[in-house]
Amino acid sequence: MLAQYASSTGLAVLCIFIFWACGLAFGKSCIKLLSGLLAAMLLLIAAFPHGAEFALGKHLQPGDSSALLLLLADAAGVITAVLIASFFFNPGRLVDEI
Repeated sequence: MLAQYASSTGLAVLCIFIFWACGLAFGKSCIKLLSGLLAAMLLLIAAFPHGAEFALGKHLQPGDSSALLLLLADAAGVITAVLIASFFFNPGRLVDEI
């Protein structure tokens, strides 16, 4: 479970850094498209495949909560990545660009 948490956190941080790099490279022209893509990627990291397995009831047997725990680890990893990224985000720069 810890490995799943670490891998989802790392993948989400990587996606956020790629978003920032593309935002710097392309400027304001593509920021809405990039924001949508980032949101979709973070949702995919948090919800698939363990969220789909949990929702569909695959691999669930009485007393088996592994799909739920993996889903929670993925979601917690994405939340942690967003919290880490928020420490580096300066809303003043966004106001200056608009």
